[in-house]
Amino acid sequence: MSAASGKRSKAALKAFLAAEEDPLGEGVAADPRAKELRSLSIEDPAALQAIREVFAGTSLPEDQEKVRRILRARSEIQKEWGDARDSFLAIGRALLALEGDLTKAEFARLRHGTERLFPFSDATATQLRQIARAVDGGRIPVEACPGSYGTAYQITLLSEPQLRVARERGLIRSDVTRREIMQLRREVPADGLEPLPPGRLDRARLREERARLGERRARLVEELAVVERRIAQIDDLMSPVIDGEAEAIA
Repeated sequence: MSAASGKRSKAALKAFLAAEEDPLGEGVAADPRAKELRSLSIEDPAALQAIREVFAGTSLPEDQEKVRRILRARSEIQKEWGDARDSFLAIGRALLALEGDLTKAEFARLRHGTERLFPFSDATATQLRQIARAVDGGRIPVEACPGSYGTAYQITLLSEPQLRVARERGLIRSDVTRREIMQLRREVPADGLEPLPPGRLDRARLREERARLGERRARLVEELAVVERRIAQIDDLMSPVIDGEAEAIA
């Protein structure tokens, strides 16, 4: 590799691929996985170079199996990218599979180099993994998953109480809009307490409710003060007297 250019020469790349096809130099039949790695690398040599740079200083670039898996995932993702729901689910699943194949440190490196290897950012990759996890885990039925991954991701952000309300309102469907889901997230607290009615926020109603809650809080503070005073009295009654005599407590 040229220190000035930071790129692998064609001769070095050819030698690397030849070594992987016949690592013992004995002309034996190549392992199918090695042949796949060679094929993927020839089709996209820049990807192989990107892997070496992303994982520089680690042993991963020398692990043919992991390199093959990354190249295969890259190939699948590039083929699927641009299609609709089934495609972004396939991409998310491919990324989840990689997360399971790599160590935590290696996956962190992969995330850092996402834009070098895949046609999207790490933020997008995170969303796609989250969607695939939600669909495969049953939180979002595959047939109800929206065709927009941005909308599908908004559904994954719903808490269980919010998701329950979304189901009640018929919002878990393939044609739901991102705006509808975001509106629900604004209206329904994550803990599910006292969801507001759908539609525009009624500020007058909210002010009235806040005033009532303020009055209730004041009453609770007064009640708490009474409780605290009574606890202090009980503590005094139960404490030893100064002369060492114990008070008779009925």
